[in-house]
Amino acid sequence: MTLDNASAATSAMLLLLLVFAAQASAAPGKLPSSYKTCKQNDPDFNGCLKAALQYAVPSLKKGIPSLGVPSIDPMPFASIKIEHENKQRPVAADLEFDNLLVYEMSRGSVESVEMVPGSFRLKAHLRADDPIYMIGTYKVDGKVLVLPIKGKGACNITTVGLQADLEMWGEPLERDGEVYWNITNFTVKMDLPKVYIHLDNLFNGDKVLGENMNKFLNENVDLVVEELKPAIEMALAATDMDVARRLFSKVPYNSIFPPS
Repeated sequence: MTLDNASAATSAMLLLLLVFAAQASAAPGKLPSSYKTCKQNDPDFNGCLKAALQYAVPSLKKGIPSLGVPSIDPMPFASIKIEHENKQRPVAADLEFDNLLVYEMSRGSVESVEMVPGSFRLKAHLRADDPIYMIGTYKVDGKVLVLPIKGKGACNITTVGLQADLEMWGEPLERDGEVYWNITNFTVKMDLPKVYIHLDNLFNGDKVLGENMNKFLNENVDLVVEELKPAIEMALAATDMDVARRLFSKVPYNSIFPPS
């Protein structure tokens, strides 16, 4: 039910990685005109990265077929399954989300990028003021506060004002005379000031109970988000690290960040 948090943050990070992928998939100097590279000796390396990433965002809405970069709008999001063994928690529900698509991620903005040229650690702060929609299917069984909740069906969840801090780091890995970025750690931290939830077909389609539960969830959305956010952030970090590893294990470091 709070998967919107997850979907938006994951999409934001994948957006960042897709831009890097676009930069890395072509030789320096042969990028599409809508992209710019940032040399390690640039005195404003971080400012260059921020501008390059943000400038690339609109073109990623349609993807870049020539570079094998898919569209980010809508963006598929991996399934998430959360099991709560502690039934005394305010939100004690087993949750499963599947068939997820995130819409309007192309409206997001890259607020800042921090990276020491030549290092193997990168931080980014992402923001999306406009609504971002996550649509898919869900299954839930448990309780929220004192009320039981059970159902499965379609879910439509919206977040407004999403902000996410992303960080990945690792170590150099030499292979065939080239140095690659071996990513060993990835973290995601989210801030979600506004989240709206709607779950179809709660309580076997009972309209009255379903409407009341959706109203109750939205009245207590901060509690719901706070309870589930740590587990979702961990799942996101694991998913994003896998994507990052596959990308940076194929492209030499200096091809992504030219020395000069």
